Amino acid sequence: MGSAIYFWIFGIIYFIFAISLGFVIWKKVKQDSASHQILDFWIASRSFPGWRLGVSLTAGWLMLGWLGYGMSMIYQMGFSGVWVLPLPWFILCFIIVWMVPYVRRLPAISLPEAIGKRFGLSTRTIIAICSIFVFISWTGAELFMVGQLGAPFLKISPLATMIIVVVPIMIYTYFGGFRAVVITDFVQFLLMALFIAVLGFVAWNAASAETGGKVMSTLAQTDTPYYGKGTMFGLFACGIAMPIILLFAYLPGWMIEQDLLLRIQGASSLKEAKKGAWTGLVLISIFVIGIPTIIAFCAIILFPPGAEASSAAIGGDATGIISAIILKYFPLWGQVLMFVGLIAAQMSTVDTFSNVIALPLTYDIVQPTLLKGKSKQQIANSSRMLAVVAILLGLIYAIFSNSLMSVYVLSSGVLTASIAVPAFAMFWKKANRLGIILSASFGFLGNVVFYILEYKVWEHAYQPKWLADTYLGYIIVGLIASVLGLVIGSYVGKPSTAEQLAAVAKEPLEGTEIFDVTK
Repeated sequence: MGSAIYFWIFGIIYFIFAISLGFVIWKKVKQDSASHQILDFWIASRSFPGWRLGVSLTAGWLMLGWLGYGMSMIYQMGFSGVWVLPLPWFILCFIIVWMVPYVRRLPAISLPEAIGKRFGLSTRTIIAICSIFVFISWTGAELFMVGQLGAPFLKISPLATMIIVVVPIMIYTYFGGFRAVVITDFVQFLLMALFIAVLGFVAWNAASAETGGKVMSTLAQTDTPYYGKGTMFGLFACGIAMPIILLFAYLPGWMIEQDLLLRIQGASSLKEAKKGAWTGLVLISIFVIGIPTIIAFCAIILFPPGAEASSAAIGGDATGIISAIILKYFPLWGQVLMFVGLIAAQMSTVDTFSNVIALPLTYDIVQPTLLKGKSKQQIANSSRMLAVVAILLGLIYAIFSNSLMSVYVLSSGVLTASIAVPAFAMFWKKANRLGIILSASFGFLGNVVFYILEYKVWEHAYQPKWLADTYLGYIIVGLIASVLGLVIGSYVGKPSTAEQLAAVAKEPLEGTEIFDVTK
């Protein structure tokens, strides 16, 4: 195995550490009542300070799948590639600060539960199914990235790498639930922040050495693979349509991601939740947006586009930038440390997403139906088992994944059209059950059907060129279909009852007694 033995040793040490944390949490919580166990498993009994939730949110955003995809877009599009992820993420950080009080007005642990209280049980099930679809896709994509980035270090196949990383995540998630996710996120954030900072420092120094200190001028003279000469620093080299569509297509869905809502609800108070949002804004701006963007530009110099050696190092889709820099520019001991940071980052992301799959699967679908009438202790035990099942579903998806781009763009469209539009409708008094059902259904079908038609059948030929060039026409179809379904259904169907309208409080709610599981 050669040098791979060092990566195995330190990887196993970290796995044992993460599992131990989950077990310690379990020993502490298992003495509590079943109701408290359930509440603790999903939102940590609403006990976390804001700074810790801000750190956890940042750790959850340090997704090497997303970061690898975002870097590849900048590598191929130049500065206009920031529209794909970095710039929408930056805008989203400010939106999160604004939306905190609105989330705390919902007396619900999960978003499907909140929608179900407002519009009826059937809407809870539909939204839960859509949420599971989105986050299985994201979990699979991140596990796919685990395999692609970790395999070169461990000298095993990507599939074997995924399985090895998944096992400890299953164990500490089973024991600790959301509390384990947040606590391990803190450790993983420290490792990942150091990982990103060191990677950025090394990448910049290597690019400076390569260009004799003239990084910016060298970049300005480099053609982008997508748009050609003179487009490297053109913010709108991609045109105007793509940024506008991306903001409308991505931001609404990202605003209502279940992992984000769980963290806002898990804060000990509204004040702490706001602190968490501001903490997240600062940390995300530095470690998720700023430094990875610099690394992507450095990669253009270190692995010149079009060169055969570059494709071999970073992959044909340029998603292997991170591991390529580590393997080429770090000594062995540095590679080992960076490998631990890489594993920590992916475990942080996968445990977050799997928790978000388990919540609607267990709390919103299985518990109200198959576990109806069961004791709370049985429900608590089932929640743990289904959390493991959720991780397995993500692993199965990852095994059959071969493209990050298709996963992210399609699932983000579904997230906006099928979940975000119904979520925002909770605050519209005219919205009703039929409107939500039509909105979620039309949005899902519009995205999936037109994605297949656009990419597999018509190949963008049915659109005007300005829209075809964005490759995002299907998202517009899905979003329009969702809004039309909401409006038509809300004006045709029966109005919401007074009890349903009261499901959204007028002011932010505090304490844990507001959640049904405590009753």
